Amino acid sequence: MTPRIRLIAGVALIVFGFALLGWAIYAGLNPTAPFETRLAPISAEAAKDVEGFGLTPERLQQIEVSAKDERGPIATGVVARDDAGRLTPLVWRNQVTEPIFFADVSASDAAKVLAAIREHTPQDAVVLAWWDFSRAIRLVAGRAAPLDDAEARGLLLPGAWSAAGAAERARWGAGVPTSSANGFTRFMDALLDSDETRASEALKKLADGKPAYVAVRISDAWMLAAARPQQLSIAYKDFAATGVSHGLIKSAQQWMRDQKIEGGFAVEPMGGATRLHYFQRKSDGDRLIARLLPFSTSLPSPLTRFSLVYQHKGWWIYRLND
Repeated sequence: MTPRIRLIAGVALIVFGFALLGWAIYAGLNPTAPFETRLAPISAEAAKDVEGFGLTPERLQQIEVSAKDERGPIATGVVARDDAGRLTPLVWRNQVTEPIFFADVSASDAAKVLAAIREHTPQDAVVLAWWDFSRAIRLVAGRAAPLDDAEARGLLLPGAWSAAGAAERARWGAGVPTSSANGFTRFMDALLDSDETRASEALKKLADGKPAYVAVRISDAWMLAAARPQQLSIAYKDFAATGVSHGLIKSAQQWMRDQKIEGGFAVEPMGGATRLHYFQRKSDGDRLIARLLPFSTSLPSPLTRFSLVYQHKGWWIYRLND
């Protein structure tokens, strides 16, 4: 090999090396999403399933989330768009154990709860809820639900997907004014507060003097933990059962003792199993979100600033007392 050829080959190797390095840096900054989200016009069959929401088909779309290594979709649902283009999940079905974006919601359950909000709240009521349910309350229940979040904080993403979650949060936050962040941050702060009086006063301020209500679901504890992992730590374990029983609760309590877990817990039927949701730290059971939901730690100290007006499965609706 002549010196000239060796020189050309050396330069080529150097250029190739820099190209590989550049690609590695680009790939690190722009990770390929391990999943794909697709939206499509709603089918006649799916539209019939969500008739109870009273929305026109033009507002509705079907959504499907698929992963590269899975043959079928890992989550499906029906979403609506409001006048600002914001996506509202109305129906959600996870095909895997870990929730993808949202917890399971059936059309019949969601329609029932939204109808109950109309029935149990006055027309001038302000309902405070997580950003996804707030959109459904505005669209379907016809009540003021001012909270929203352009950052879609709390979106449930598997740990392996965290690097690729920015685009998905942008999708669900699209159309939301950035000014909404302050109000939603204050809402999360209140849910994490261990002082009921202080938390209730903070929530009343968000209602701006109007009759105030709070709507929460068990999945909100997970979304709050996803948004504030340093302040709330939650996990789950599934037990094979078809319903909740005293025997199951005793088994769950024994398992927690064996694992030396001192946090509060709540049980929720999940198809052919029962899911044990539990806080990993004892102190988390004192937070308002735990006391609004049926966690074991909420039983010894009943709420005084909140009155339960409606409950259905995983949903709990409260009125803030004057």
